[in-house]
Amino acid sequence: MGLSCSCGEWDGESGWCFYGPDDFVQLKTKRRRRCSSCTVLIDLGAECLEFSRERAPLSTVEMNIYGDTVPMSSLWMCSDCGEIYLNLTAAGYCLTPGEDMRECLREYHQRTGFKHGEPLQNMQQLPM
Repeated sequence: MGLSCSCGEWDGESGWCFYGPDDFVQLKTKRRRRCSSCTVLIDLGAECLEFSRERAPLSTVEMNIYGDTVPMSSLWMCSDCGEIYLNLTAAGYCLTPGEDMRECLREYHQRTGFKHGEPLQNMQQLPM
C-alpha cells in the first residue's frame, strides 16, 4: 500500500479492520509470534505492538454468536518495526500491520529528502 495520509473507513462488510496500538506491550502468549511486518520471530516477554482485529460476520450463525463483529486473532509487530510504525503514524501517515515498515521508512526518506547521519537544518548543536 505504501505511505498514505488518508485511511479509508471500514465499511463493516468486507475484509477486516484493526485497531492500532498506542504503546508497546510485552508478548505474553504461550508461543512466540511472527512479526506481521518483517516476519522475524518475537520472543516471549519481548516488547512488541499488538493489533487487535475484527471482521463482519459471514453467516447468520456468526451473527447470532458474535453480533455485528467477529473477533479475530491479533497481529504482532516486533519492536524495530513497531518503532517505525508508531513514528510514521504520529507523523500523520496511515499504515497497516502487514506492510513492510522498513520499506515504508525508505519511502518516507525518499519523499522528505532525509539523509541519515546529517544534522537536521535549523537545529542547534547541544554542548557536550
